[in-house]
Amino acid sequence: MNAEKTRERLYEEKAVVILREKSPDLVRKKAHAAKDGGLQIQEITWTTPSVAELIREFTKEHLGIIGAGTILTIEDAKQAVDAGAKFLVSPIFTPVVSAWAKKKDVLYIPGAATPQEIMRAWTDGCRPVKVFPIPDFGGAAYLKHVLAPLPFLELLPTGGLGLEDLQPYLDAGAKAVGLGAKFTHTAPVLAGDYASLTAEAAKVVELTKGAKPGVPVKV
Repeated sequence: MNAEKTRERLYEEKAVVILREKSPDLVRKKAHAAKDGGLQIQEITWTTPSVAELIREFTKEHLGIIGAGTILTIEDAKQAVDAGAKFLVSPIFTPVVSAWAKKKDVLYIPGAATPQEIMRAWTDGCRPVKVFPIPDFGGAAYLKHVLAPLPFLELLPTGGLGLEDLQPYLDAGAKAVGLGAKFTHTAPVLAGDYASLTAEAAKVVELTKGAKPGVPVKV
């Protein structure tokens, strides 16, 4: 799966689950729960213990389209792609990582906050650009304000967003939304009720495309 195909799938699915945990076992439980609900795209942050092993494991299990987050260096990018990551995400824009990803035909989604930062990544060819941390910059209203004079931008807002944030951001013009702590760290999930995460994932699928959960994805 090359960069363009991964990008197309991201825009079709409209949501990516972001998993940042202190325990590999928690990532496994939440990743499987989200997939059982029909969510096909998941990002495992590079700060997670045994992250390369998890990406390799999920790839072998055909858990969906798996990416690596918090990628800051070319070495991180190489390890992630070697493990099976189909896309790379970062909280910042790093030109050398962007150039490496282009050479390898891997989707690179850098983070930016201000219009100046977003345009810098966009001009470099990044599609989409991650807008982070968007809640601190005004939420969906901020995204709408940025897109008003720059409607050609393809943006993916993130920053601890949950199910209730999905529709407002899509309505504001987001190509897809990163579902973070408000989605994966709800009270029921923290209490060990992973079925609740599966149920929330199914709601995301219904909201974004009305599709039946559990549809397999080719990677």
